[in-house]
This record gives sequence, C-alpha cells and structure tokens, in this order.
Amino acid sequence: MNPNRLSASAFVFSVVGIVAIAGVAGVRGQSGAHTKTRRLLTDPAVSLSAPVAPGKPASASAVRACVDWDAMAGAFAAQGGPVEVIVTLRAPEGLRRAMDWSRESDRRAWRAAVRAAQEATLSALDTSVFETTHRYDNIAAISGRVNAEGLARLLNDPNVIHVKPVAILQAHLAQGIPLIHADTYRGTYQGQGMAIAICDTGIDTSHPSLGGGAFPNAKVIGGTDTGDGDADPRPNPSLGEAHGTACAGIAAGDLGTVGDYIGGVAPAAKLYAVKISIGNTGSATESAMIAGWDWCVSHQNDDPAHPIRVISTSFGGGRYSSVCDSESPAMTQAAVNAVAAGITVLASSGNDGYCDSLSWPSCISHVISVGAVYDADFGSSGWCVNSASCHPNKQPTGVCETGWYVPDPSAPDKVSAYSNSAWFLDVFAASNNAYTCDIMGSGGYSSGDYAVSFGGTSAACPYAAGAVAALQSAAHDQLGNYLTPGQVRSLLVSTGNALTDTKVAVTKPRVNLAAAIEALGGPIPTPVATPLSELFDIRYKDQRDKTIGFTTQGDEVIISDPAAQGSLTIKP
Repeated sequence: MNPNRLSASAFVFSVVGIVAIAGVAGVRGQSGAHTKTRRLLTDPAVSLSAPVAPGKPASASAVRACVDWDAMAGAFAAQGGPVEVIVTLRAPEGLRRAMDWSRESDRRAWRAAVRAAQEATLSALDTSVFETTHRYDNIAAISGRVNAEGLARLLNDPNVIHVKPVAILQAHLAQGIPLIHADTYRGTYQGQGMAIAICDTGIDTSHPSLGGGAFPNAKVIGGTDTGDGDADPRPNPSLGEAHGTACAGIAAGDLGTVGDYIGGVAPAAKLYAVKISIGNTGSATESAMIAGWDWCVSHQNDDPAHPIRVISTSFGGGRYSSVCDSESPAMTQAAVNAVAAGITVLASSGNDGYCDSLSWPSCISHVISVGAVYDADFGSSGWCVNSASCHPNKQPTGVCETGWYVPDPSAPDKVSAYSNSAWFLDVFAASNNAYTCDIMGSGGYSSGDYAVSFGGTSAACPYAAGAVAALQSAAHDQLGNYLTPGQVRSLLVSTGNALTDTKVAVTKPRVNLAAAIEALGGPIPTPVATPLSELFDIRYKDQRDKTIGFTTQGDEVIISDPAAQGSLTIKP
C-alpha cells in the first residue's frame, strides 16, 4: 500500500511559527528517565472531558493540545517534511465511565461516539495537510501524516487534547516450560476455549505447529496487518521477520516433539496473528501497535468459542523510570479498553540491561511487564547492553551498536544480563535458549523450520502469555468464570518464585503456573494498582508558573502543591 504524498507546498510554517499561532505555553514532566517537554495552554477551571460542538470556535479559555515540542521539532527536522503523528481527541467521558464491555450494545454506542469525534476533527483537514493512516475503533484518536499547516490546524481544534510524533519500536529479541512449572497441569489446562493475540511481525501459518496451512486455519483463526494496512498477517516466506512466528510457537504451538521443542505453554489455545511490523522488518510504528491492540478489542469475539483473552507484545522502545501512562494517551487508552474487555495485556520489559527502567509499552500501568531469566545452564554468552546499563561487568566493544556488552554465565532462574529491571517490573519468565517455531524453509532465523536459540525478553513475554491462557482455562473450569486481568496479575505476582536481579538487587517473582493454578482454590489477592507519581511545571495563560504533583495511592488520586505544602485527595 503506497499512500499519496502530502503536498510539499503546504509545508510553510516553522515549528516556532506554529507555537506562535497556537499560543502555547510550557509544561515539563519531571519524573525521571522518561521526562519529556510538553507544552500546554491551560485554564484551571476548564474540563478536558466535554466535547466541543463541531464548527464551534474555541473560546478564550479553551484548553489547547498538549504537545511535546522537542520531539515534534526533532521529527520534522529528521523527516524534512510531513511527520506521522497520533492525535488524541475529546470523548464523552460519561459514556466511557458507564461502559459495560460485556454488552455489545455498549460497545456499539462507544464506537459511534468515537467515530463522531474523529469526523469532527477530520472534516476540517484536507489531504493536502493531513493524510490519515489509522482511525481507531475504540479510542478517540487518529494517526496520520501531517505537515506544519495541518499541525497548526490541529492545535487550534478545541477537540484535540494531545498530539505526538509516532515512535518507531523494535522487536525484543523445552527447558522453559518446566522452569515456569507449566508442565505440572499441562495435560489438563492447555488454554482451551480462548485465543492469544500475538501482536508482532506476523505468524507463518504454514508451520505444522501453527496450523500447517493457509490463513486462517485451525490454529491461527484470524488476524490483520496494521503495519502495512492489509488483511494478511503472514510474514514473507523468504524475506520476512520470524520474530512473531517464534513468539507464537512459545505461547501456543501445537503439542509435538521436534528436537527440544515440545509445543507451546498453552497448546490448546487458538492464535490471532496481529502483524504490527513494517513490511519485512522487525520495526513497527507506535500508531500500528495502537491499531493492533484496538483491533483485538473490536474482534475479541469474532469466534465466540475462542474469545481473545490475552495479548502478547514483544516490541518496545525508550526508557521509563516510572509508570508512563501519560507518554502516549492513545496507547494507554488501548490498554485500558483491552483490560476493561477482560483481555490481559503483556509486554516485554526490553533488552537494554537497565537497572531502574523499562521500555514502553511495558511501563503502562495496565500492562503486565515481563523480564527474562535463563532457562538452563548453556555456558557463557556476551550480551549487548545500553551504555546506561548499570551492570557491574559492562565492557566496551566495537561489535555492539551500543558500544557495550556484558559477558554473562547462564544458570537456570538467573536473571539475564540484558533484561530491563525496575521497581515497577511485574514478573520474570523463561527466555534463552528457547527452541521454537521458525519461518518454514530457508526463511527466518535458520535454514530449518525451528529456531534453536530464540531469546531476549521477547521470548519471556509469550512464555508468560501462554501461562495466562492456561491459568484462565483452569479458572473457568474450577470457578466457572474467567479471572479479571487484575486478578491474573495478582496471582502471577503472589505465587511466583522470588528471584533477585543481582545487577541491581531488585527482587521480583518468576511465573510459577502450577502455584498460580493451585491458588485458585483459595482467596485471590486483591489487585493493587501500580503507584504513579509525577511532577509537572505548568504555565497558565497569565504567565504564572506552578509545579503540581499527581500521585496515585490505591484508588485515590492526590493532587499536591509542593510550594504551598498542601494537597487535594480525590476519591472514587
């Protein structure tokens, strides 16, 4: 699919000029490694929730869009022309809060409201200034390629609340199943009656462990390609990236023994192939990932006998030292919608060797973040890590693009040197060296049909996702209902084996599926929300500056004024 290029003649405003046109002042996040510069024109009395009627001019007190101008300027400079952005729109919050995702009528009403919000903004934009790439079904947002004139129009649209350039994300590249104790109940609870969506580089459905036929088939029952905008989520058989196929094999490949491969963690679960990557690469745009998660919600019940209950995403980027819900409102809303629909969302923590940070989107509070442990002793390996890794054995090298690597001896249940850890990481799961499915024939990772050393947090995430599917099948059998995503998180955390990442002394649970299933007979721990704490410097229209703090504590939100040493607590 080759979208038409925007007219170069429309690229007439500088970023500085747009700021002047939009009348935007400054807001800066101060929350650690994920600090971004945001600019906002705000009035403390104005609500962000009520939509403005289409065509109604913005009032003097209207809240303008929140924009990361540093990132926006960098994107325009790098592209030398139109930039793909994600635009978050106002939506009727009352309708959202009243939503019951189990009722199809509620879903239809919400989608109609989302479409109306999208139409209100798109009606004022012609294709010479904004070319749409994604219109989301369940998120009041759009993505598209915008030039400077189009950006100026968006910033003066009172229905636009957030604009950001699209980020480019990268894939996070038979002992693992016993390690997470997935073999104990494997003969009984295999993920039957549900499906796992693999949001990745596509799935080779011709692989005998993944249906062995065309798309769709008995194993891979549906999917889409949001990365390229078509309906075929299969990778190219000779040039395609095998990452998604390998992840699918770990999560839910059919039972069988080939070399070290014995099938997936949840071999009876069905699969949805949601290809988010661009062409044959291992890269994806943020907008395509949002579209992938959004698609899963819209198509959750395409096969009522096998609803989507799990999303596994082994992609990510960036560095975030705390919960990052404010980084991409549309992505966060995609996660919120999925969880509200009963879908557990998991994402890999990243392979940079960070000691205090996770990659995005695993840092979103509604997502279960998954780090990696070795599944066996297979000797020592050298792993490329980021220059910001605190690993004590980090050494310079010209081999890694990062310039640094860590020589690391392996051992079962040892946290891998590359795995990102932080105080808000959720769980660990097995990783290197995973024996799993590859693209058939000469394509993929090897000339054979199986990858013999797949790893990274990319492998850990589908191990955990398969465990969630097996746990849900056990819950449905024993309790008569599925667990909520919050209950799933609580069980995985409370029943896992405590492991310490020695590079930073962070202790977190490694998934223990058998213990989680056995805990179904007792009280399920109450889900505890990941705390959020951020400071923002806000400049009001009258040029007053103020630092405001936002902190979550259980189900309460505390808004504080550090200068006045006062605070306001908001309770449900």
